[in-house]
Amino acid sequence: MTLKQKTLRLFALLSVLAITPMAQAQVDFTPIFTQIKLEARADFDYYHTTNSRDFEVENPYGFHGRYFNFVIGGPLGEKFSYFFRQRIIASPGSVSLFDNTDFLYVNYTPSSNWMLRFGKDALAVGGFEYDAPPINVLFSTNYWDNFYCFQPAVAAAYKTDDANHMLLFQVANSPYVHYGANLGYGLGNEWKSGLMSYNLFYSGKVGHLKLLHSVNMFQRPDRKFMNYIAIGHELEYDNWDIYLDLIHHANGLEDWGNNFAVVSCANVYFNKEWNIFVKGAYEQNHSDNALPGFGIGTNIDLGYYDIFCQTGNSHLTYGLGMEYHPKVCPDFRLHAFVANRRTASPDVVTNSLRANIGITWSMEIYRMLKQRMARIMQENQQ
Repeated sequence: MTLKQKTLRLFALLSVLAITPMAQAQVDFTPIFTQIKLEARADFDYYHTTNSRDFEVENPYGFHGRYFNFVIGGPLGEKFSYFFRQRIIASPGSVSLFDNTDFLYVNYTPSSNWMLRFGKDALAVGGFEYDAPPINVLFSTNYWDNFYCFQPAVAAAYKTDDANHMLLFQVANSPYVHYGANLGYGLGNEWKSGLMSYNLFYSGKVGHLKLLHSVNMFQRPDRKFMNYIAIGHELEYDNWDIYLDLIHHANGLEDWGNNFAVVSCANVYFNKEWNIFVKGAYEQNHSDNALPGFGIGTNIDLGYYDIFCQTGNSHLTYGLGMEYHPKVCPDFRLHAFVANRRTASPDVVTNSLRANIGITWSMEIYRMLKQRMARIMQENQQ
């Protein structure tokens, strides 16, 4: 047997092993599907920052790798399935290894309507900016930057027969556990704090309107709760879409109406290759429940600390950009954008202008094996 024949047989065997479970899958709840994938994103960033006090501010620029992910998922028998996504690029020493695991869970689907999920998962929070994979969020809001959303959790969901509506209840760690330096448990042991979150989530689709709504309770270190409400609406058509997220969070009754975010993004698509988008957001924390001037990572009273927006601050973010997916290689994306964030604190107003250009690349190993096997079978028939 020649080396070429051995290679062809090996590809055929791997393809069969990869494809066989697909035919037996009885999975109804997304995003579970059979896949093996590597995905990466690299950017060139330039920042220009100014402030009302004329402080000297560094304006960094250069190339950097932003994401490198390994993704695998598929069925485990008739009613079980799994999904795993690991970020391979991370900041050394700043997080534990498990923090870089976005998803690692098992689904149990006793029927087409019911699902139980166990493992590392995203907190069940509404809104379309939050719902997008991080690798696809080109520039983000302040609250998104500070949301430690991937947590160990258990969840139960009910989906209607037409798959247009789903209601999910989830119990998970609270995002407050990640401020371990203030809790005293150390890196990798934040879970010992016993801080929990309780999340009720609804997703729906009515015609061209999509909905992602949630009501959430995030436990704080003083054992009280932050109340969090996220309401996301999206209109989706073939050549354009637009979403609007409304978010409110409060540490007490006196906070209602003081802390909120409004986020919107519109996309226009051309020839299935080009996408032009504009995005804007306004966020504020006008609560009196914490002393102004303290920031993330400082020694403050975490009992009243809002982890999403610093007390006394407001953020206005806006920008526009483009994405290009060539027809010859749809798994490749070129993107570029210009965005500005204006942060107003009690002491200073800062504007940070960001210019970015980057590429995203996806290697669909499962699909490549499937295509390779098809070619081998065609060659054998000839």
